[in-house]
Amino acid sequence: MTTTMEEINHFFERRQVRLGMNFGLSRMEALLSKLGNPHEGLTYIHIAGSNGKGSTLQYMKGMLMAEGVRVASFTSPYLIRMNEQLKINAAEISDEEFVSVFTELRPFIQEMDEAGNHPTQFEILTAMAFSYFSKKEADLVLLETGLGGRLDTTNVIKPLLSIITSISLEHTNILGDTLAEIAAEKAGIIKSGAPVISGVTAKEPADVIGERAIAVGAPYYQSGRDFQIGHIKKSESGQSFSFTQGNRTIDHIEMSMLGQHQIENAALAIAAVLIALEHIDENSIRRGIAEAKWNGRFERASEEPLVIMDGAHNPAGIEVLMDTLKVHYPDYDYRFIFSSFKDKDYAKMLHELEKDALEVIITEFAHDRAEAAQALYEASHHKNKVLITNWQAAITEGRRKTGDKEALVITGSLHFLSLARSFLHD
Repeated sequence: MTTTMEEINHFFERRQVRLGMNFGLSRMEALLSKLGNPHEGLTYIHIAGSNGKGSTLQYMKGMLMAEGVRVASFTSPYLIRMNEQLKINAAEISDEEFVSVFTELRPFIQEMDEAGNHPTQFEILTAMAFSYFSKKEADLVLLETGLGGRLDTTNVIKPLLSIITSISLEHTNILGDTLAEIAAEKAGIIKSGAPVISGVTAKEPADVIGERAIAVGAPYYQSGRDFQIGHIKKSESGQSFSFTQGNRTIDHIEMSMLGQHQIENAALAIAAVLIALEHIDENSIRRGIAEAKWNGRFERASEEPLVIMDGAHNPAGIEVLMDTLKVHYPDYDYRFIFSSFKDKDYAKMLHELEKDALEVIITEFAHDRAEAAQALYEASHHKNKVLITNWQAAITEGRRKTGDKEALVITGSLHFLSLARSFLHD
């Protein structure tokens, strides 16, 4: 039976709508067992966190590639197409390989479906990643959690080390109502004997992570305590910082990704590779950080007019976006195009960006989880809010209005960004 990428896309879309998110590891373990447990025998760095997972992964990948390591990466969600989520070094899995790996899994999916033990879309994709990386004999796999940690689909592995980037209130209906509860879920990726590196400094969630590390006997490295950032310099086009861990200091590390949060993510990544690899050349660290890019994260899509796309999809992400705008474009006025999923705290997101907004253009996009533009519009309290339900028209109008010393910022949802990015780059 011939299978195409279009058919696989439709299969995943239907499955996501029908099954949604269903946490637990039993289905994943059953599916991997049928595949011959391809996840065993690979070496992993496991990454969880509310924000910053993808950027931290990109910095690590850049440094590891510069050092000559054959590195695999599994990320989510994707911006343009599913292939982005499975990579060996910088190369996406090809359509032919994607179809081949999916075809290998299909009989086992059908077998589990018939038994009433339906694997979810994300479980299938994760199993495909393990199978693909095993076939490609990757030296090291950078594995990003989907949501949470303890019961996340990816949490079937034994990592070389774990990273927790940040903790903020997100998916409270699933992960818990407090930072401590969410931290406990994220800390579920910490395994016995495997070091954990944390960017979480707020006492309540940091204490939870530290207690978990002690409980399982995992060496614990915390940002600000065990490694430090200093000598920060910022401009419109880039920024630099120094990194210190123990007796080792690396001065004037340059990077093109903007924002204080990106410096913090880069420091986590440096700490991780210094622990993961016995020896890494300082030039590999510098080159990896300098060349790292992560589409959709404070991405300058256009200069005239200035258009910035940022995948902030929760209140903490919006706060970081606003801080980054003020630091790198302090003399600009900001016009926003906003859309969001229903299950996000979009009222709080809107409140944060409206504090410094010249105008807020509210729109919507086609997705079963997307909130209607009218509901978003009603949640906004900005004096200059505009409702344009057609998102292409919203972007066109936003660009038309944006003049000198103004920035058009498209944000609120990574899925929305994927559509906007394709539209802007056509």
